[in-house]
Amino acid sequence: MSKRQVLIPISAYERIRSRLDNSQHDFEILCWSANEVTHPDGSIVAKSDFRPEIGWIPIDLLFAGISEGMSVPDFLLFADALVECGTVEWVQSCLAGADAPPLQKILSAGIRLSNSDSPNAGVAEYTMAAIMNVVHGWGERADDQRSARWNQKSWTEINGGTWLIVGFGSIGGEIAKRARPFGVHIVGARRTATDDGRADRMVTMDELGDVLPSADVVVVACPLTDETRGLVDKLFLDQMRNGSILVNVSRGPVVDTGDLLEVLDAGRSMRAILDVFDVEPLEPTSPLWNHEAVTLTSHIAGAGSGITKRGDDVFIEQLDAYLAGRELRLELKP
Repeated sequence: MSKRQVLIPISAYERIRSRLDNSQHDFEILCWSANEVTHPDGSIVAKSDFRPEIGWIPIDLLFAGISEGMSVPDFLLFADALVECGTVEWVQSCLAGADAPPLQKILSAGIRLSNSDSPNAGVAEYTMAAIMNVVHGWGERADDQRSARWNQKSWTEINGGTWLIVGFGSIGGEIAKRARPFGVHIVGARRTATDDGRADRMVTMDELGDVLPSADVVVVACPLTDETRGLVDKLFLDQMRNGSILVNVSRGPVVDTGDLLEVLDAGRSMRAILDVFDVEPLEPTSPLWNHEAVTLTSHIAGAGSGITKRGDDVFIEQLDAYLAGRELRLELKP
């Protein structure tokens, strides 16, 4: 009987080679590049022998760009290869969500797709740093330093504040775990009523209007769905208190950018921290770039230095579960 085949981008293979070699399962590795598919020894895989059952999209591939001689990013080429071979049954992704078109293509083909929680710790650390940067006024402090200005201005503590985390899943939970030791009161919001020890209080999405007026910080960490698209609209923003901060680390379309700009331009003392946008890259002409109430980054919240190692761990864990016939801890449904 032929071995089960696992298709892995060659850029990531050497990094986890020893871990694959030490697996208790019997499988064959195929190393993918934009130009060819090889065995680990470098020999070309014959077309008749190419029948991968499993594929892995590591973080390396997402940022690989376009290989020499190609006109399409490697990420798209690899997704096409997984779908077009007709033999792949399961794919492990490096992303937390599945709204990227290549992943939608995989799901539409009826292939099982697992997401990853490897970005979550980085997103949580980014969120903490970004909020404290704004709350503590580090922009003004940097100006003081450049101007050699001795300014002993007091600053606001996050201790004793209330943070509402909209979408209290694995990312929201990681944020809560880091914020609560600072004395932050955490309110988590989910679609359905549930208890969660990582929060001081849990509410449903239908109850957001009851808690928005009391939140000092509102962190949007929910997935992009038909229900959450445009969730943060003018009504939502009007219910937020003056002086509060909106943080979006989910997906751009969850926030109505036009409504956000209208509210910020109305003179209210609100701030926005944005890492994701409707269109990415964000257009150079967007008023968000230079808005005095906006702090923005280029969709890098999850790109912490530990994401590669965590992503490798997730793949090895999930591969072992899949080959053993166990339930996968992380799996998206079509």
